[in-house]
Amino acid sequence: MKFSFVKHSKKFMIVSIVIILAGLICGIFMGGFNLGIDFTGGSILTVDLKQTYEIDDLQTCLSNAGEKGFTVFRLDKTGEGTEAQMRIRPQADEAADIAQRDNILAKIQEVYPEAELTNVERIGAVASSSLIKNAIFAVAIAGVLILLYISIRFEFHFGVSSIVCLLHDVLIMMSLVCIFRVEINSSFIAAVLTIVGYSINNTIVVFDRMRETRKASPEIDLDELVDTSLHKTLTRSIYTSITTLATIVILFILGPSSIKEFAFPIIVGLVAGTYSSLFLAAPLWDVLIRKSKKQQALMATPMDKQAKKAQYEKNKNKKAQKAKKK
Repeated sequence: MKFSFVKHSKKFMIVSIVIILAGLICGIFMGGFNLGIDFTGGSILTVDLKQTYEIDDLQTCLSNAGEKGFTVFRLDKTGEGTEAQMRIRPQADEAADIAQRDNILAKIQEVYPEAELTNVERIGAVASSSLIKNAIFAVAIAGVLILLYISIRFEFHFGVSSIVCLLHDVLIMMSLVCIFRVEINSSFIAAVLTIVGYSINNTIVVFDRMRETRKASPEIDLDELVDTSLHKTLTRSIYTSITTLATIVILFILGPSSIKEFAFPIIVGLVAGTYSSLFLAAPLWDVLIRKSKKQQALMATPMDKQAKKAQYEKNKNKKAQKAKKK
């Protein structure tokens, strides 16, 4: 006996709701997201090490100084330069900033004794608000265009189901990022936009198979249509996602912290996207279609009653007229 996706769809929806609620609760009690420098502002330190250096050594020095959420850049991309830039989190006041810089420089001088601080810049979070607005705007435009495309290519209910699943994927990603306290920087915005594009691809594959199945069997029951189509695309969807996931997981394990900040949301988004495409999108379409048909039936019922009443009155008048003639 084949597994029924429609029969168990409520269970899948409950799992998603629980994860999103858990993320919301964590956000409330843990002070929201773990925002990085791109969103909080901070300082940019330029250090001249007086010799060639390794990025890993500087990252270790910053970690030993108690810093978290920092970023280290080479100023000379050839790898032969002696200057490096470090972006670090802001402190409460100027005195704390100075103490922070002195502590970092002391740790660096333990490895590079001749190192000196050549420049300090304060950066604000103004750019981050613009970044967030642009990202929301981009996702909104993408959602509208996706809805239009799928409504034209398939039908309106397919489009609504797709948009709901995209929102689901983004919310699941944000919830788990909040729960695991993963630092959010501009790379997180890129991850969200990446998953929006990847997830819709899986969903369209499922909808295309549903359309083909319905064309081949026009009288097929809706539940059977959904289950049959999902069983046909199940293997393809899982294999595609596993192939992509394997690459991202390797990046997450072997990559530096900056790559991990990007890889973790992508991993979560891939799993959530595959989950929603297989277990939520088609069953949700089934629900929407059934509700639409019920609404149409309810709207048609009063009209039918009115039509019957009008016909009854018409017949009654005819009988009255015949009686008068007699």
